[in-house]
Amino acid sequence: MKKEINSFIFLASKGLYCPDADIWIDPIKPVKNAIITHAHFDHVSIGCETYICSSETGLILKERLGDDIIIKTYSYEEEFLLNGIKISLHPSGHILGSSQVKFQVAGETWLITGDFKLEKDETCAPFKRLETDVLICESTFGLPIFNWDNNQEIGDDISNWINSSRESSSILFCYTLGKAQRLLSKLKNSNIKEIYCHKSISKINSIYRRIGINIIETKIFEKNSKNESKEGSLFLLPPSLNNKRFLKRFDNYQTAFASGWMSIRALRKRSGFDKGFILSDHADWNALVKTIKESKATKVFLNHGDGENLAKFLNETENIDIEELKFSR
Repeated sequence: MKKEINSFIFLASKGLYCPDADIWIDPIKPVKNAIITHAHFDHVSIGCETYICSSETGLILKERLGDDIIIKTYSYEEEFLLNGIKISLHPSGHILGSSQVKFQVAGETWLITGDFKLEKDETCAPFKRLETDVLICESTFGLPIFNWDNNQEIGDDISNWINSSRESSSILFCYTLGKAQRLLSKLKNSNIKEIYCHKSISKINSIYRRIGINIIETKIFEKNSKNESKEGSLFLLPPSLNNKRFLKRFDNYQTAFASGWMSIRALRKRSGFDKGFILSDHADWNALVKTIKESKATKVFLNHGDGENLAKFLNETENIDIEELKFSR
């Protein structure tokens, strides 16, 4: 007997919950058992009894949360059971180790995309296209204004930005996990004088290299070190350091931020960065539409972001039964 829609997996006080398997997916508060789709901190609650994730995500969680946490890891496509519910993890293409989560119950398939992208990325496994009966899909960039151009030239764009101001230190703010490594993969053939990474980024780089992903060697930038102004060099730093007090240590500098949000011109101007590089690890509008249609799901829920426009568009143009996922219990 098939499950009633929105009763098998629903949005509860601690996040997405599957009561039949007694498992939370990316909980926002500590729980007994949690499936973690990827290791970004906004998807990981500290203090869970057991974490279930992909092998790569497990390595990153150990680095970020400590070796004493309890983790059960699975390879992509490997099936495992929780309370008799068959579950498997599949690549989402978001960052290293990121997973879609597939549940199979009573002849019906439920799929949670997690954060995902379709674009080519040398630093993680590509998105796996799957068909499902019910789809819970992220919609972070669920507006038609979000369309990522081909970003294969972004390495050249960054090099040109640096080399056009050789008298300055070039500071590129980016997320420590995923975005920094993706940027470095695009800079491996650049002619940049020197590249420095914050120590938090360098620790993640080491994990990537350990499992065979080609990340170019960089120098470690120590937050408290002095005289860091190195003209013509690139500094990859976390966004938390973008403040006047910190930047005072640089005599001459220019700043940039790498994010999909930089595609919004008004936001780019208000941000205060000298340059915005449009590079996102999330699906844009076209990728969201493509993924939802190709899933062949008879029911779709949108999770994260504002999915109202996406739901309306697909309902009207494709007659897809789709709505934003709302708090149920």
